[in-house]
Amino acid sequence: MALDLDTGLKLASFLLSIGAIIYTFFSSRKKDTDERFKDGSKRMDRHDMRIVALEQTVQTMPGTGDIHALQLELVKQTGSLAEMRAVMEGNAKIMARLETIVSRHEDHLIGG
Repeated sequence: MALDLDTGLKLASFLLSIGAIIYTFFSSRKKDTDERFKDGSKRMDRHDMRIVALEQTVQTMPGTGDIHALQLELVKQTGSLAEMRAVMEGNAKIMARLETIVSRHEDHLIGG
């Protein structure tokens, strides 16, 4: 089988093109993969920073014990307010009686 010069050049050109395609595929594939890994790494770093900030925020929030203590204090305050209301109602009744007595004394002293 004898190859002439024209067929040999065509075959060499074809093989060179195939080689260039394969080289380009593998070299650009590695670059794209590296860029995707860099982008993914940056994204993971951002997520990590957000998670750390969230954890710090959650740590400074009051816990269930703090909320329970606050509820107990509110109940104590409510009881104190109820006592104050009862005392003030009693004082209002006493003042009403005193006003009635003072009015009678005034009427008695004026009427003579």
